[in-house]
Amino acid sequence: MVRFKRSDYDSVLSEDSPYTPRLTDKPTPLFTDKDTGSLVMWSGKLKNIPEVGDKIKSRTPVEYEGVVKEHFLEAGFVGLKVLPYPQYHEALSKQSYGHLPKEGEPWTTVDLVWNWGVDLQA
Repeated sequence: MVRFKRSDYDSVLSEDSPYTPRLTDKPTPLFTDKDTGSLVMWSGKLKNIPEVGDKIKSRTPVEYEGVVKEHFLEAGFVGLKVLPYPQYHEALSKQSYGHLPKEGEPWTTVDLVWNWGVDLQA
């Protein structure tokens, strides 16, 4: 079942928004969130928001691949919680990134990397 469906609307920041200098002039696509019934923004170049179970490639905090386990919403944007494949655990463990296990600590299925759409590689 698809959670996020592209709506007919785009989001455009007003000229006095503090975020305007950091974003492009292009409108941000809005998606309908089936779970919340609201419109949400997606910052990625992918045309669709990856669903739970989809495989993704990310460049943050290092390049890795993994499976989407959950979504999160913050400031109106959709983010992804990803379980990286085991071959990337060592490289990710060496990063000071969130609450990921440190080098030498065991990696569990609750150790997820949180990413935004702009972090993904097409």
